[in-house]
Amino acid sequence: MNLKNKKVVVLGFGKSGKAAVRLLLKLGAEVIVSEAKELDAFSSENLELFKSQGVYFETGGHRRETLLSADLVITSPGIPREVYTECLKKDIPVIGEIELAWQFLKNKEETIAITGTNGKTTTTAMVSELLKLSGYKVFTGGNYGIPLSELIISDVSVDKIVLEVSSFQLENIQSFSPRVGILLNISPDHLERYFSFKEYAYYKYRLFEYQNKNCYAILPFQEKWFNDFKNLINGQILFFDEKKNESAKAYLKPSEISSEDGFIINLKDKEFYSFFGFKLLGIHNKVNFMVASLGARLLGSTKESIEKLINKFRGFPHRLEYIGEFGGVYFINDSKATNVDATLQALKSLPGSVILILGGKHKGASYSPLIPYIKEKVKILILMGESRFIIAEELNGVTETYMSETLSDATLLAIKCAKPGDIVLLSPACSSFDQFNDYKERGEVFRRLILTQAPLHFKEKKEELLH
Repeated sequence: MNLKNKKVVVLGFGKSGKAAVRLLLKLGAEVIVSEAKELDAFSSENLELFKSQGVYFETGGHRRETLLSADLVITSPGIPREVYTECLKKDIPVIGEIELAWQFLKNKEETIAITGTNGKTTTTAMVSELLKLSGYKVFTGGNYGIPLSELIISDVSVDKIVLEVSSFQLENIQSFSPRVGILLNISPDHLERYFSFKEYAYYKYRLFEYQNKNCYAILPFQEKWFNDFKNLINGQILFFDEKKNESAKAYLKPSEISSEDGFIINLKDKEFYSFFGFKLLGIHNKVNFMVASLGARLLGSTKESIEKLINKFRGFPHRLEYIGEFGGVYFINDSKATNVDATLQALKSLPGSVILILGGKHKGASYSPLIPYIKEKVKILILMGESRFIIAEELNGVTETYMSETLSDATLLAIKCAKPGDIVLLSPACSSFDQFNDYKERGEVFRRLILTQAPLHFKEKKEELLH
């Protein structure tokens, strides 16, 4: 694209919107930012800097006449599609920041992109670390970390590019085609945005739409939507499986030389890697590591990097994060579980006797898939936030249940209810936006409450017993 002197409207002034504006200025475009929030929601220093470079701001809503006068519209992830629907009808191109950056990226053949409902951030980080351990200079970004546009702006030279991409970002691609594309899983999510689960799945499969025969499409064996959308896949299909499956290019497998389990990567030769020393909980994290290893191998990582990272990788905060043990009770922060399947995976990972804190902003999915695991493993269920009544109605007394309006109240109640041997788990299955800015803030509040209140509570309990 030649954008010099073209009128470009950027919808949204968050992280990706700012990066898009910087790149557009470098390309000589005339930039207008259209933002639903008012100006005072943003740093005045940031605004003045952009204004001095000729950026015009329209805030407090998206104006139809501005959008329809544009040569190009750049939309940020999560902007309602109805905002720009009329532009599409009038053949005004609408793309996202990642597509904008892609069109100016030099070494496209060295890219790997990861999507999925759950695990994509962890898997992205794993791939990045594997490539770094193999001696490459790596850019890691996209939906996770730094927007791709920042790499284009910087003119920094890198060997490999690792991107996390969301369904929101894949809605508006026109040429985005990573050399290796990974689809980890698809479970119901963002149903408040999409008309159906099938539509959500369609946007995930768009990751493979513009690939060619020299590219790789990695996805789960017998993925639910494969037959519906396999016509979108234009690269070489490589399946992975969490069970032993000789037809898959990667699968989990017990070790033949020890009691430890591991996984097979079956490209030119069959490679076995043991999970001995692996720190993350849950079979889903083993699957994520296996798939990351397969993707990284296709992009040039070494066998040695995989063996090193198995022992080295420790995961992220807010993803089945062990906070501590007080009074014989274990506390785990899984605030990143913003959908039902993520909470289901957390429950699968734990042995039982769980006090589960569930709830937040409802996203439209059913909570019924949790019922078998709640029956088996959850002794007390504490429902919090905006969605607590919806969840209570659907779960209908499946175990001992309490209601709390806030996370603080729910956490204090969990501490009071806990007995030695219990696990207190925050795994909300909902977004955080009813009470917090994001899942990170929610997780930080939970961690702070545990670290300050749990020691006090169990010290008092111990003193009561001594007297």
